[in-house]
Amino acid sequence: MKVKRGPRPLSINLFAGVLLAIATSNLAIALFDLPAQEEFLRSLGLGLDWNRDWTIVTSSAWFTIELIPIALVWLVASRFARWFITAMAALKALLILGDLLLLYALPGLLLGQSIALAAVALLFTRGAEAWFAKKEIDPATFG
Repeated sequence: MKVKRGPRPLSINLFAGVLLAIATSNLAIALFDLPAQEEFLRSLGLGLDWNRDWTIVTSSAWFTIELIPIALVWLVASRFARWFITAMAALKALLILGDLLLLYALPGLLLGQSIALAAVALLFTRGAEAWFAKKEIDPATFG
């Protein structure tokens, strides 16, 4: 993979900025309230003995995993990353819509997910389409 040169379209910069801000915010919230994050991780029912250290490691790993597709879109214009992010956002939206009581109990969740979905939609603007467009190979290169 090569870093794509040239200026990024505004929609790509907004996408990366918004999702980076959300991921950073999630990490900060997790690290500033470790007991609550530990309880959240315990509620996932993974059967692990969660402690402060594992909570920090897991939260940091989660942040890193969120950064990978953002970087792939912003740095190398990966079409796979664009569709992967879109599929994950759609799946998350379906899961949240499947539990409407959760939206009532946590109205901030609806706002955060709406912002994230709007950021993902930016990947399909005209400027983003040009960013992801495959460049034609000049035949003279092989001559």
